[in-house]
Amino acid sequence: MKCVDRRIVLELVAGLSCLSLAGCVSDEMGLQQETMGSGPEQWDNQATWGNLDLAWSALLLREPGVDTSADEEPLSEMALGIIIRTSNLATWGQNVLVGAGGALLMFDTAIGDVLDRFELSAQDTNSPMGDVAAVAVDGDTAYLATSGGYFVSIDLASKKQLWAQLVCPARQTGWLAQDVDGTYEDLPGAWLCPNVVVHDGALVTGFSSYQMENASTLVCVEAATGAVRWTRQLEGRLDTAGGLGYPVAVEAGILLPMPDGSGLGLLSWQAGETLDLLQTGSEIYMGLTMSEGGALPCYFQSKLGTLYRVEVEKGSLVASSAQDACTDATKRVPSGARPLLVGDRVLVNAATQDEDAPRFEGDYDPSRGECVTFDARTLEVLERHDAPEIESTPVLVGDDAYYLGRAGIYRASVADGVLGEPELVFDEEGRDRDVWDQQLLAADDMLYFVGGPYGERRLFAVGRVGGA
Repeated sequence: MKCVDRRIVLELVAGLSCLSLAGCVSDEMGLQQETMGSGPEQWDNQATWGNLDLAWSALLLREPGVDTSADEEPLSEMALGIIIRTSNLATWGQNVLVGAGGALLMFDTAIGDVLDRFELSAQDTNSPMGDVAAVAVDGDTAYLATSGGYFVSIDLASKKQLWAQLVCPARQTGWLAQDVDGTYEDLPGAWLCPNVVVHDGALVTGFSSYQMENASTLVCVEAATGAVRWTRQLEGRLDTAGGLGYPVAVEAGILLPMPDGSGLGLLSWQAGETLDLLQTGSEIYMGLTMSEGGALPCYFQSKLGTLYRVEVEKGSLVASSAQDACTDATKRVPSGARPLLVGDRVLVNAATQDEDAPRFEGDYDPSRGECVTFDARTLEVLERHDAPEIESTPVLVGDDAYYLGRAGIYRASVADGVLGEPELVFDEEGRDRDVWDQQLLAADDMLYFVGGPYGERRLFAVGRVGGA
């Protein structure tokens, strides 16, 4: 597979789940993952776990026509779109939430039973609700963005849908969507939504689609009512602009990797206009890593491998960068992991291409790569060593980093800001596809992810062998 296209192509062909939006946002914004660089406080025992074992799994979706001998029926089905996909994972109390098809599912984390199933409804029958694309939780309220262009609010305590607001009709572009058989029909296209941001009484998300034009719509609404504050049209697609998980809220405004590849934008909360633009020379790759609590500075890599450290001073973006510090002349490319912030160190990982291939245009060898440790303040290179590719952003559990790879879940120790050799600690049958943009959800002594073979989406819950 061509390295230049692999994240985009894999999303379209394999239907990657839009799982992990955390690590670049804080709980204030409604996402329940841990901030990169701080060990999760909810873990009862932060010692090394050893191998992991499957606690339970649940079949969320199955693509029509997929041959299976299992009697298990999926919990939901796609309402709109030609590729099965789920939302990111979130937590509410001791429960795990995931959007699957046209429903939001709430699971009992102890045994995997479905506690509640929230079916979405809309009054506008001419504009279908679509499937849950992104979820954020703030207090007892879940906010959803759907592939039909809706914002939806659900009171989790009372189990009631509070409001549903159509903010980006899929038909508004005038483009025709591609049907399952490859023909073009007068159908509404299915939007992709990187994430939902909750901040100071407002919700923000972006809509874009490979089915339609190379453009995106950024929308801000009132969290209490769904009333639209503002919308902004952007050139380029948000769902392919540096991975998933945008925009990101900070006190100074909205941080947004611009979908046209021009750099990192700082947008205002009042009207969505660009307050400042940090030009990066090449597109932002895989996403932003925020400091503890979702604060600045943030860190990211460009597609050419440059590591950036960014702060906001007096309304302007201020950056320091380490030019090509994680690449050699032509053969290193950023991996599927965002920069990992561990104390006063920043860790990045790169894969290695075939020797004879032009950069970003050849197959790559995931077993041959590099890990580089930087000083988080100065971006001075402190250590580098050969290492396999880290395929998705790790979560920290004590002194260990866990991440989802092709074969299952891997663990790598972190000592003195240096990442050790990854070890496979959970090998689930069917983990045979690439896993970009899928950070594990760590909660209540368990790790959660959505995976499975082609044509299925299954929620997995894994923990320590033998329990706590």
